Amino acid sequence: MKRQFESPQPSLFEEGEPSVVLTRAQEIELTMLVETLLREIAMALANGGIADEQDHS
Repeated sequence: MKRQFESPQPSLFEEGEPSVVLTRAQEIELTMLVETLLREIAMALANGGIADEQDHS
């Protein structure tokens, strides 16, 4: 018989109250940060991929 272990981490899609409550200012700042990161990723991909910025010599 297989044992089923309870995961200490909640599921990504688990319903329930958020474990961290952000203020409105924090939500706005986080939204701007995510949008900026997504734009940078999209620009890097549009320009032919992400180059290795570190010199491994």
